[in-house]
Amino acid sequence: MLSSVFRSRLRTKFLLSLLFIITALITATLFIVRNRVKLRLRDQIYEELRNSVVTFRNFQREREVTLTRSAALLANLPHVKALMTTRHEPTIQDGSTDFWRQIGSDLFVLADRGGKVMALHSATGDFARNTAQEFLTRSLRKGESRDWWYGNGHLCEVFIQPIYFGSPADNSLLGILAVGYEADERVAADVGRMASSQVVFRYGKAIVVSTLPPAQQAELARRDELLPPLNALGPEDIQLGDERFLSTSVELAPGSEPAVSMRVLKSYDKATLFLESLNRLLLGVGLAAVLAGCALFYLISLTFTEPLEQLVAGVRALEQGDFHYPLAPRGRDEVSELTGAFDRMRQNLQRTQQELLRSDRLATIGRMASMISHDLRHPLTAILAYSEFLSEGNLDEQQRKDLYQEVRLAVNRMNELIASLLEFSRGREALRLN
Repeated sequence: MLSSVFRSRLRTKFLLSLLFIITALITATLFIVRNRVKLRLRDQIYEELRNSVVTFRNFQREREVTLTRSAALLANLPHVKALMTTRHEPTIQDGSTDFWRQIGSDLFVLADRGGKVMALHSATGDFARNTAQEFLTRSLRKGESRDWWYGNGHLCEVFIQPIYFGSPADNSLLGILAVGYEADERVAADVGRMASSQVVFRYGKAIVVSTLPPAQQAELARRDELLPPLNALGPEDIQLGDERFLSTSVELAPGSEPAVSMRVLKSYDKATLFLESLNRLLLGVGLAAVLAGCALFYLISLTFTEPLEQLVAGVRALEQGDFHYPLAPRGRDEVSELTGAFDRMRQNLQRTQQELLRSDRLATIGRMASMISHDLRHPLTAILAYSEFLSEGNLDEQQRKDLYQEVRLAVNRMNELIASLLEFSRGREALRLN
């Protein structure tokens, strides 16, 4: 009972303090490490997004150069020029099929010099002629040689090349050639694979094509309808379902209306999977450190709490009058010195108590001797006086009898006193033996 009380006062306090300190340190470490890693990871993801945009722009630039050269070569072919001189729409439509297949573009348009569409070929077959006419007119009005056309769910990057009769320096315009490359699922998948991310192509607020799952794509569309991004060109945190993304956007046709953009989304949760593993590892290491620290502290505390417990037990025993409780100081530390000092104090206290008892016993014996001498002196004095009276010769028989009677009474009193002293001494001896 004493040991448990002592532990609750000292050892338990130490253990709880150590547990609190280690737990606080581990919690602070986890918090700092997690935040630093999250910030670093966010910067790394954003850097990867920027690199993805740069990669796409390089890819787009190479494709532009290829299509521009192809369109320029095709516009200079004599057969194309001859076909445009017919100015007959069915003839141009039929005769341009081989040229379209030769260039391998997703969209192929031939128009007369006034901008009227004379031939239209598309890989999907559902790009409407009136839509092509509308976008061609807009591009010519803006004087653009490169533009984005959108029709029936298809988004195409189109390159426009004039067809001249003879040398371009003569400025004798025969017609207009437009070739386009569609941003379809294949292109989105290629860009997403290069960027290791999800890719979304948009025309205005409409999502044209993306690599997102249908549910996340629908949620992204609803989100942008209700809350358009404040900074489409900067990094943005997006929550789609149970997955978090870091997103950045790039304008494919700056200044155009509606805006044409590509959004690249990097999964933040997938990138932070290792962080969760790191947190679990740090938590496991922290718990192991807490347990190991508590066990080590418990073993170390035994080296000074057990001597203290023994010392406290000795104090309790001394309080009950036990001067012989075993105390065995070990080592040369402060606790051992304190135990040795207490043992010496206990021995000195015992000697002092014994000396006090001896002095008290001697004083008691002196007082008893004084009382006994006083009690014996009184009958002896009476016997001496009566004896002197008896030595006188002028006493009659009756007087002598009275004096003898007084002497006998005094002697009886002395016998009674001596008998009482003997009885008292026998009782003391019996108590000493017990």
